[in-house]
Amino acid sequence: MNINKLISLSQKPKLFERSKTAFWDDSHISKKMLEAHLNPDSNAASRKISIIDRSVKWLNKEIFLNKNIEILDLGCGPGLYASRLAESGYSVTGIDYSERSINYAKKQIKENDLNIEYIYQNYLTIDFESEFDVIMLIFCDLGALTNKERDILLDKVYRALKPGGIFIFDVFTDKNRSKDLLDKSWEVKNGGFWSEKTYLALKESFFYAEADTFLDQTLVITEEDEIRTYRIFNHFYTKESITNLLNKFGFANHSYYSDMMGSDYSKESETLAVVTKKLK
Repeated sequence: MNINKLISLSQKPKLFERSKTAFWDDSHISKKMLEAHLNPDSNAASRKISIIDRSVKWLNKEIFLNKNIEILDLGCGPGLYASRLAESGYSVTGIDYSERSINYAKKQIKENDLNIEYIYQNYLTIDFESEFDVIMLIFCDLGALTNKERDILLDKVYRALKPGGIFIFDVFTDKNRSKDLLDKSWEVKNGGFWSEKTYLALKESFFYAEADTFLDQTLVITEEDEIRTYRIFNHFYTKESITNLLNKFGFANHSYYSDMMGSDYSKESETLAVVTKKLK
C-alpha cells in the first residue's frame, strides 16, 4: 500500500475540486444506487416512498393548477416522481445521468403505459427554450453542484420554462449537519457499495466556511492497491441566500416550505423547499 499517496490524497482538497473517478455510470456503483433508489424505506438515494407519495399529493393539490401541463423532472433517477405524476395525468420528461436508472425507468413505461419521455443526459447540458410549465429538481441536487455548475443550470432552467412556469426544488440548510462535527471513519468490505471486490474505504468530511459547503470524501483501496477517490459536495443555503440567487437569474414570486411535502417554512428545518416563477 502506497502510504505517501494516501496521505497526499487525504488532504483537504480545494473548494469544488472534483474527483476524476466515474461515479454515476460506474457499473457496480450504479447498480447499488439503483437498489438504494428502489428501497422503499431508505433515504439514501431517493426519499422514502411514503415521503414521495406525500410530495406528489401536495404538488397535485396545491401547486399544479391543471393536468394540461408539461413537466421536466431533472435528476429523475428511476422515475419515482415522474411515474407517479404521469399516473396522475401529467405529461412528463425525465432526465438523468445514470444510464442504469434511465433504462429501468424506460422499462416501467412499457409495462405501465405511462406518458413519459426519459432521456439519458447530464442535465447541465439541456438546451430547451420555453418548453415546460414546470421544472423539478428534487432531493437537494442543487447543493451538490459547484457554483459554476449551479449558475449554468439556473440559467438553463429559466430559459426552458414557459412564461409563468414554475421551478420547484429543495436544498439543505445549515441545520442539516454541524460544522463542528466532521466525520472521519473507515470500513473494510468483502464487496459493498464502492466495489464488488474486497476494499478499504477511508471516509472524511471537510467544511468550507467561506462557501457554506461540506465535502464528503471517500478513498477506496482495493486488494490490488488501486486507489479511487470520490467527492460529494453539499452547499447549504438560507432563505436569504437562495432568494438572492434566484433574483439574480430573474425568478420571482418565491414561496418557501420546510420540505417537499408543503410543510410550513421554519428556520429550524434541515431542508428548504422553494417554488418560484418565471414571470415572462
